Amino acid sequence: MTPTPKAAAVAAPARAVLGEVDRLLARLEWTLLDFGQRKLAAGNVVAVPPGSTRFHYVVSGAVETTAGGAPVRLAVGDFLMLPRAGAHRILALQDAVLASGELETAASMGLPLTLTLPETFAACGFVVREPHMGPLIETLGLEFGGVRAGNSVMASRIATIIASAAIRSWVENGCAPDQWLVSVRDPHIARAVAAMQEAPGEPWTVETLARVARASRTVFAERFRELVGDSPSRYLAAVRMEQAGDLLSQGDLSVGAVAHRLGYSSDVAFSRAFRRHTGVSPAAWRREADSRVQGVTA
Repeated sequence: MTPTPKAAAVAAPARAVLGEVDRLLARLEWTLLDFGQRKLAAGNVVAVPPGSTRFHYVVSGAVETTAGGAPVRLAVGDFLMLPRAGAHRILALQDAVLASGELETAASMGLPLTLTLPETFAACGFVVREPHMGPLIETLGLEFGGVRAGNSVMASRIATIIASAAIRSWVENGCAPDQWLVSVRDPHIARAVAAMQEAPGEPWTVETLARVARASRTVFAERFRELVGDSPSRYLAAVRMEQAGDLLSQGDLSVGAVAHRLGYSSDVAFSRAFRRHTGVSPAAWRREADSRVQGVTA
């Protein structure tokens, strides 16, 4: 059957996006820095330190993580990836086995893909969509730390396949935000997005971001809004609030320290922006995060 003009018009952008994702994944090589499995009894809490890029795969049972601020529940076969892993907690909702690892990656052509990804994303039902990934994760455990020649190389290549499949599953499930899908289509805009993700506390302006994107102020502002669907200033505010939720949930920094790290001139200005974005104050957000942890450990 010949597709109608309308159907063809809808399919073309989708094919273009998938083609860009293909090209980005083809340029990525991941190095496996650490990997292991742990058994968790129901109610156990594990503190995970910050790292480069971390992932968690639920072999059995169910867990909840506070990564990214809001709690994320993971069941058997789910895969969670943290491209810019801050400190977070893993809470065992029932007896569970969790496979976790740390990756390091670099993208060619100056595009740091992990900085254009969200702080955390889940590929739910990962082994249902990608049934060959379960055995690969088991093989990863056998290769990592082995004494045979090439063990580390084999482990990293297997990890590359697993991480790339997780990104693919995330995109195909419709979970990838629009701003990520469009930004990967323009490396200049992607550089500006990455800069804001990497250093949200910098005093970014349209002019400084335009220089990062190697474009004039007018061209950059128009192109950014066209691709991302929002202005650079509003996007930066959203990035700051995402990271604020994560920092507040970790509980290591005061509200004032979080405000300073994210570039706010005062606690009052930060609290006002946080409440406008989330509907609650920073203190209330932190109390809710603490109560979730206490509820599991009680």
